Amino acid sequence: MAGNADITVVMGLVALVILLLLAGVISYDYQYAQRLAQTQQQEANRTEGKNLLLEVANRQESYYQKHKRYTSDLTALGYPRAEDWSIPSPGGFYKVVVLSADEATFSLAAEPQGDQLADNKCGALTYDKKGTAKNARGSDGTACW
Repeated sequence: MAGNADITVVMGLVALVILLLLAGVISYDYQYAQRLAQTQQQEANRTEGKNLLLEVANRQESYYQKHKRYTSDLTALGYPRAEDWSIPSPGGFYKVVVLSADEATFSLAAEPQGDQLADNKCGALTYDKKGTAKNARGSDGTACW
């Protein structure tokens, strides 16, 4: 009878090991899925920042047509609420600021806010008069634009 008990204990241990391995695989898959979902959400949020940068750039060009210079005053571009010299993106994932503006050129930045601060790939997005699109984490904007 002791032999049957030993086999039962061994089978129980084997089953436990299999269950622990399955739990580890499921946990890893879940964590991977969470990271993938976060990355995809950050990429989608970047679109919001890029769109607002392009909108502000278009308004800069319209302003230039009338005044023969660019402006750092976002209210002069028609934004009613320019708090702290910035305007928030619709979802609040970015705030856009004018880095510089004069008679010849302008430079804009979309600074990440809230959950978007965890975007370690890109950080702030920039855009200028020449159409140069960059990100804070590298000199080339192609990875984020």
